[in-house]
Amino acid sequence: MAASPLSPALGLPFLSNSAAPAGRTFLCCAFRTGLASRASRVSHEDEALFASVAPRFRRSRCRCRPRPDRPSRRRGMVVMAKGSDYYATLNLRRNATLQEIKTAYRSLARKYHPDMNKSPGAEEKFKEISAAYEVLSDDEKRSLYDRFGEAGLQGDYGGSGVGPQGVDPFEVFDAYFGESNGFFSGRDSGGINFGASNRRQNLDIRYDLSLSFEESVFGGRKEIGIACLETCDSCNGTGAKSTTSINLCTDCGGRGGVMRTQRTPFGVVSQVSTCSKCGGDGKIITENCRKCNGEGRLQKKRSVVVDIPPGVHDGVTMQVRGEGNFDKERGMAGDLYVFVHVAEKSGIRREGLNLYSDVIIDYTKAILGTVVQVETINGYRDLHIPPGTQPGEMLKLPNMGVPNMKKPSVRGDHHFV
Repeated sequence: MAASPLSPALGLPFLSNSAAPAGRTFLCCAFRTGLASRASRVSHEDEALFASVAPRFRRSRCRCRPRPDRPSRRRGMVVMAKGSDYYATLNLRRNATLQEIKTAYRSLARKYHPDMNKSPGAEEKFKEISAAYEVLSDDEKRSLYDRFGEAGLQGDYGGSGVGPQGVDPFEVFDAYFGESNGFFSGRDSGGINFGASNRRQNLDIRYDLSLSFEESVFGGRKEIGIACLETCDSCNGTGAKSTTSINLCTDCGGRGGVMRTQRTPFGVVSQVSTCSKCGGDGKIITENCRKCNGEGRLQKKRSVVVDIPPGVHDGVTMQVRGEGNFDKERGMAGDLYVFVHVAEKSGIRREGLNLYSDVIIDYTKAILGTVVQVETINGYRDLHIPPGTQPGEMLKLPNMGVPNMKKPSVRGDHHFV
């Protein structure tokens, strides 16, 4: 093989077929060390020469045994092992701005955090997201990563070799609580409010409604009186005597939660939990409202009209949205859950949409046939007994049963034995 200007540019020895083993080893290592960065200054002719000899070098065994995840560099293009592309992990372009990186991280962190996502693989995905954000949010680390890939972060290319410093706890908080630019401002910016799920359930009201058998069949409207909690008009729902009685929680900084970060062999793991000092409120009340005793709500009674659908059966739970307790401070209203209890009716039993009753007639009328009056949910009706009716034989009055809740025009039958 003829000499090339490539060899002096890279400091490589003259290559020939007879010296192939030594040349192969040296060139293979050159691509995996800092000499590869000098290859970016060679001409297109040199690239062609590399392309022509590369197959011969790949067939030989390299004695330096490089790490399998170490990237190679060729004219500014970084080739990394599968799964190590931090930009792809955060669904970003390589020229993404810092704000775009932060936005992507917050969105993905909320989606895959182990405390919020219990699906298989969510925890591992969260670790990958945290590792990618840790690098791309740091200008120095990102520069090394863009130039040399993950190997540059380990100091293999003359970089600083600074190890992972962990994800900024405030960035994780922002991912959950939103930007904290003011007192509890993060609560309205898409973040998580600690204890919110329990408080949301506390806004709901349960009411047990008793219905007669006929009311369950035909439905209707019922006015019920419920005891509910409404915002205290004295403190406006804060539970404090005045605004000066509300202080920011010093343990969580008003976020309502605290985060503990620890380093493991698998990366940096962060655990977020409700602040024990403020109970997730993010605030401490020094003097309670005298009217509501610090609760922020007062118990009152009000009437609610509930629509009973035809065909409702015992054990059904009906949800009336927005008729639960109201929290003015958070602008949230709970729901009213009505649990239906249906009384039994003597002589008539229900099975699905059909009704069943027993009819007793004497033997002679059963043989000769007759007409008897039977009780139905629509009042008394005539039931024709054909001649020769046998004991246990079933007769029916069609469309005299229970309406379908979803389609009231469809009714079952009333069967008589």
